Amino acid sequence: MIVNHPNYKGLFYERAEDGRVKWVVTGKSEKGQLRQAWWDEQCRILNIPIEKGCYATAARKLHPTKVKVCQCCGKSLSILYEYPNKNLLKKINAHFGLTLNQTDCTIKDIIGQNCMNNADVLFWIDTFGLKLTKSDLDVTITALRQKIIDLVYKDFVDKCQSPLSPGVMSNCPDRFDGFHSDGLCCREKTDKGRHADNMKTYTQDRRAYEEWADGDFNLANRLMGEFKKGSKTYVCPKCGKRRKMTADHIGPISLGFCHSTNFAPLCQSCNSSKNNRFSKSDIDKLIALEKSGKTVISWHSKVIWDALKTKVKNDEDAKKLSHVMVQCHQNVLKLFSKIYTTCGTEYLERFLHPEFAFYDYRFDDFNPLHLEHLNIIKKELDSTNKRKNAERYKRVAFESLEDFDDKANRKITFVIEQYEPTVQKLIALIKSKSYTKADSLLKDLIRVMSMNIKRAMWD
Repeated sequence: MIVNHPNYKGLFYERAEDGRVKWVVTGKSEKGQLRQAWWDEQCRILNIPIEKGCYATAARKLHPTKVKVCQCCGKSLSILYEYPNKNLLKKINAHFGLTLNQTDCTIKDIIGQNCMNNADVLFWIDTFGLKLTKSDLDVTITALRQKIIDLVYKDFVDKCQSPLSPGVMSNCPDRFDGFHSDGLCCREKTDKGRHADNMKTYTQDRRAYEEWADGDFNLANRLMGEFKKGSKTYVCPKCGKRRKMTADHIGPISLGFCHSTNFAPLCQSCNSSKNNRFSKSDIDKLIALEKSGKTVISWHSKVIWDALKTKVKNDEDAKKLSHVMVQCHQNVLKLFSKIYTTCGTEYLERFLHPEFAFYDYRFDDFNPLHLEHLNIIKKELDSTNKRKNAERYKRVAFESLEDFDDKANRKITFVIEQYEPTVQKLIALIKSKSYTKADSLLKDLIRVMSMNIKRAMWD
C-alpha cells in the first residue's frame, strides 16, 4: 500500500526475485542518491528548507496513515511526537501511580484517562507549562481536559518538541518511507549501541558546550556516563551515607572551568545541594591538579583565576571568587555573542575542538572514589555518529551565543559596552581575516575587562 501510494510516486525502489519490495538501500550508494534527490524535491514542493531535520518533517507530512508497524514486535505506532520521553514518563507514572511503558499510550490517551479533577489539571498545566486564562479554567472538567490536550498538541506534538517523542525515528533516504523498521518500543533491543547499559555511558553535558568550556568533552562525557553504570554504592565523601556516586565538577564550568576528568565523587543529594557553590577545599584541589600538570581552567577565564586563586583563605573568599568569576565569564560569552552575530562562525570556531569527538574511551579499574588510579583506554574512531556528535557540539555552542541575550542572568552586570571602540576594532580585524592580530586583541580585551571586574568586586 505504501509503495503504491501516490504520495511516493517517483521514489526509487526495486523488487527481489520473490516479488518483495527491497525496502532498504544504502544512503550513499547510487540508488540511495536517487532517493536523496527525490526527498530533496519533496522538501522543495512542501516548502521545507534543506537543513537539519528537514527529511523527518517531509516524511511525517507525506506518510498517508501516520502509523508505522514495528517490524520487530508488530506494534502499531504513531510517527508523530505523541509519546512521553523517559523523564516525562517517569514523572507521570510517579504522580498517578501507573506502570506505563513509553509506547503503551499516546499523550492524548494518557491525559484523557488521567485528568479527572483539579489536582490532575494543575499537574498537566505545570508539567507542560501551559498558559491558561481564567475563562479557560472556568469550564467543566471535560472541556478543560480537551483544552489541555489541544494545547499540548498545538505547542508540543505539532512542533515536534520535547518532552515528547515520535513512535519511530526518521531514516531518510535509506528506508523507503523515511522511517526506521524498528519502533521506539524495540529500539533499545535491536540497536546494540542503544542498550540501556551502553547508553548510560553516553552522557552529554550540554552546559559544557553552551559555556564554551575547554577540555576533552568526549572523554569527560564518557567518564560522567561511567558513574551512571551499575548499581554499586560507596560512602559519600561529604555526607557519609552509602549511595551511588555522581560526577561533580570540582571547578564549575559555569565559572569558566574546563569540562574534563577533574571530577569529585558525590552522591546525588550532595551534588544537587552543592549546585555551583565553590569551597576553599575545591580551590585547593584545583591548584593541586594544576601543579600535577592538569589543565583546570578554560583559556578565556585563566586571567581572573590566576589573579585570585592564591588569595582565597576560606569558604567565604571562595564564594566571593565564584561571584567574580561568573561575572567575568558571562561578559566573555556576551563578547563572543557579539562577535558571532556580526562576524559569523569562522573566527570563533577556532576556539572549539570538535576533533575530540572522534575518539572512543573505555576505562579499567574504575572506582569513583579513586579516579587517580583510572586507566583510560583511548581509540581513534570515525563514524556517522561521531561526526554527528562533532556537529552537535558546534551547533549547541553557537546556538547558546545566538540565544545569549534572551537567557542572560539578570544578576550579571555587563561591562562589555564600556569597551565598544575596542570591540569594533576587533570586529574589523575579524572581518578582514587578520586572525592573529584579532587573537591578540581579544585576549588583551578579556584581560583588561577581567581586571576591571576584579577591582570592582574583589579589591
